[in-house]
Amino acid sequence: MKRFFTYFGFTKAERRGFSVLVLLIFSMFLLSAGYGYLKKERAMTYRLVYLENNVEETPSLTAFDPNNLAVEQWKDMGFSEKQIAVIKNYEAKGGKFYKKEDVAKIYSISNEEYARIEPYIVIKGENKERPMVYRKSAAQKKDQKEKKKRIKEIVHIERIDINGSDTTDLKTLRGIGSVLAKRVVKYRDALGGFHAISQIGEVYGISEEVFQMIRPQLQVGENGVKKLHLNTCTKQQLARHPYISYKQASLLVNYRTQHGPFADLEDLQNISVLGDDFFRKIEPYIQF
Repeated sequence: MKRFFTYFGFTKAERRGFSVLVLLIFSMFLLSAGYGYLKKERAMTYRLVYLENNVEETPSLTAFDPNNLAVEQWKDMGFSEKQIAVIKNYEAKGGKFYKKEDVAKIYSISNEEYARIEPYIVIKGENKERPMVYRKSAAQKKDQKEKKKRIKEIVHIERIDINGSDTTDLKTLRGIGSVLAKRVVKYRDALGGFHAISQIGEVYGISEEVFQMIRPQLQVGENGVKKLHLNTCTKQQLARHPYISYKQASLLVNYRTQHGPFADLEDLQNISVLGDDFFRKIEPYIQF
């Protein structure tokens, strides 16, 4: 090193400064290398923690029978309380899973979730339980017949007039809450009253299952329907009826303007483009 300084003609002060500079550069190199190592180590630690957390959060899956499965077991498989409540409500109403595909019918379980648990579903006696319904003993058949008789007697007492009932009455029906009760009343008012029990099944939100369940408890009272006077109603008044579209109302008014007042249903059927289904549905609600 002394030869190096002598060769380049460094003074004593310059030698000291050069040595300090070299020392600083070497120190910065060591600090940079150490920081890079720490950064990599922290990144690796973060990845390990992330992976460990993910492994812990992954729902455990083992073979299971979905029938009457405990709430905690559904939770362990990653299902929310809301999803589990739908499943338990289905079971409370007598629902049962006879085969794997029945689980997919639960509306709160998505296709992705079903695909995840499908390999683990094991239903005891799958595809064998349904036929047992047809192998009832004479005692079981008699018992079932008596139960049906008792149900009919109860239903007869609790029948509800669909034209005279309010939302409070309707909410006593199984499967009908506040929202559906309001829709029934609103639809009834728009129609001008119900003339048949089957019209309850037309209310938006009432499933076929719910309708068939409550149907025996319904009756059409003596209150008649409010009829539209086909020869005096305006296009707007006709179009307000659920069974008459604005286009159909225009056809009715235009025909009436061109050919004069309607005399009867046969006269109305001259507008063949309206179709038989229209005439069948609208007949109870019109007068001439």
